Amino acid sequence: MQEWYLITPETRPNITGGFENDAFLDYKEDAFAEALSTDIAKTVILCNSDMTEIGEIRVIIMDNLANTQLKSMERSVFAVIGTLKAGMYIKFENQYWLISGYPGNNGVCEKATAILCQYELIWQDDDGKIIRRWANFTSASKYDNGRSGNSTIILTSNNFTIWIPEDDDGTTLDGRRVFIDRVKTGQLPTKVFEITRSDDVLYLFGKDHGGILSFIADKDELNKVTDRQDLWICNYKSPTTPTLPPPEPDNPTTSVTITGGDTLRYGRAKTWTVTFSDSENQPNFTWNVKSNFKITQNITGNKIQLKCTDDKAIDCTFTLQVLDNESNILSETTITIVG
Repeated sequence: MQEWYLITPETRPNITGGFENDAFLDYKEDAFAEALSTDIAKTVILCNSDMTEIGEIRVIIMDNLANTQLKSMERSVFAVIGTLKAGMYIKFENQYWLISGYPGNNGVCEKATAILCQYELIWQDDDGKIIRRWANFTSASKYDNGRSGNSTIILTSNNFTIWIPEDDDGTTLDGRRVFIDRVKTGQLPTKVFEITRSDDVLYLFGKDHGGILSFIADKDELNKVTDRQDLWICNYKSPTTPTLPPPEPDNPTTSVTITGGDTLRYGRAKTWTVTFSDSENQPNFTWNVKSNFKITQNITGNKIQLKCTDDKAIDCTFTLQVLDNESNILSETTITIVG
């Protein structure tokens, strides 16, 4: 939609120039990148669905001032486009938060909802592999009195709705028995729940956007023969394959991202920024421009300003790269000159 101040074919040239929309398109990602470098943004740890750490990223966390108890367990997360997927975790305020909503973007940044994880579930798959996932819990029996039975026998009752990330390991939770118990330090868990229902397709958002698995956990009884309270695992069985975590590489992989867009307007300067997921172990790097026409470069730290004044380059492309000390490509992006 054209705003009132933008030039139209019927508008005569004037002092405003009519390029406000072009300027917005050129610098919209730069503006958000600058916002991430201010105090309104936070540094958080981004984790995969299996809780392995991807690295530190800068995001803007909103909805910190909630009006209700339930809303205080939710946050809105704003990040660079292409960063978030449903089922990822972010760790901040010394807590794990689960990205639960379908990420969307407005061309400037992307937004997703995050919910607080209150408890870590531990279970085994069919091969005995031990799986851990931080999960979000809500009551599925809010007004139940906590008892079921008859005059002969009375059992405890309770139900939870559980959300965990959607992945192959997560699907093995269906039908398992798990400990869900808040115990004092030094004590062993006694409260056991069975996963009795799986709503496994309600929150699947596709390969590019991730997903959430939803389960119902029903109160069960402790079996001291098969349930290993010391390990917090119900129906324990010896693993058929080792469950030790793989050794960490000597040189952990650091993801490198170039932000600034994929267009450069003829005759106008524009800035691109490189960011590293592991800011503490940032490698030495150099900017490199691969082009068949002249591109003016102005480099300041992790930013590079580019400008093209060759009118014959309009509609042509060039490549912007970040290289390490051995000229290996850490990241690259293709940019088109537009008129």
